[in-house]
Amino acid sequence: MADNAREQDAGERGEVKRVLGRQQEPEKARLNSAEKRHGLTWTEMHAYKDRMTFPILPTMMAVEELPKDISLCDTVFRSLDRCIDKGIESENPAHPYSRMVICKPHWIRFIKCVKRRDELVLRGVKRWERSYYSSLDEPSQSEYLEDISTKMRYFLYAASHTKDHEKRKRLETNAQHCAIRHSNLLKPEV
Repeated sequence: MADNAREQDAGERGEVKRVLGRQQEPEKARLNSAEKRHGLTWTEMHAYKDRMTFPILPTMMAVEELPKDISLCDTVFRSLDRCIDKGIESENPAHPYSRMVICKPHWIRFIKCVKRRDELVLRGVKRWERSYYSSLDEPSQSEYLEDISTKMRYFLYAASHTKDHEKRKRLETNAQHCAIRHSNLLKPEV
């Protein structure tokens, strides 16, 4: 008897139900339609703290050696953080995904800023690394290249074993940065 009721319930879970005269669609379907409508996913928007992490610098490079004009995206991060916090505080059960609409402009500004910041940091790293690499002797140069390729392999391994999609994207980006740095050092100087 209990198995029959469970089977019957399992068939109705994904269906649209009528409650108090209104059609109620399942929560997951509401989320999917909101994500399609707004062009970003719920997890993307709420993983902004993972996106804020800075690119990994070479071990021997000090932060002071980066160009001073790089924006660290603090103000856009704080505005997005404030928007999401306020959206959580004033969430209306009838419109649970309204924060996706309200915070989307802040999110777009934040994503653009982080992308630009990462490009400028990588450019500064490549410039510094080129001069550092040329100052090394031959065995140290090959050891340095091997270290970069080992880090790249580690990031790819960690990304393949991570369940969190946003952390996987960050690890893949780190691996891509290592590959760019590796190829930059192998190019002859112009």
